[in-house]
Amino acid sequence: MNVAPEMKKQLDGRPDAGPNEQASGTPVDETFSVVGRDICIEGELEGSENLIIEGRLKGRIQSQGDVIVAASGNVEAVIVARNITIQGRVDGNIEAREAVEIQQQGILIGDCRARSIQIREGARFEGRSDILT
Repeated sequence: MNVAPEMKKQLDGRPDAGPNEQASGTPVDETFSVVGRDICIEGELEGSENLIIEGRLKGRIQSQGDVIVAASGNVEAVIVARNITIQGRVDGNIEAREAVEIQQQGILIGDCRARSIQIREGARFEGRSDILT
């Protein structure tokens, strides 16, 4: 699957990262699973691949990789992943082993736990935050 450069940059999450690594030097898994715009899922998703959600998902997401909720994505779930980027809407608690980024139009209604939390101007966050050490 080809990934647009802007999505790749969001996945890497670090402007100083090389094309196939995060800033920490850890290789980035190039594999993506996509929940398309016209897809609605209710239940649990668990896996090691990176996940892009463009559609609707209700339940729980457990990923060893990164999770990106695209601008069209609407998620009602607990999310546990390496990195979480929110461009759409998430209703539920989230936990990232590394970083959470709520982008300009992103909405998070729920608690957030991560080593790093970035909330961009224009984003909406209602909940508690906890920085992991």
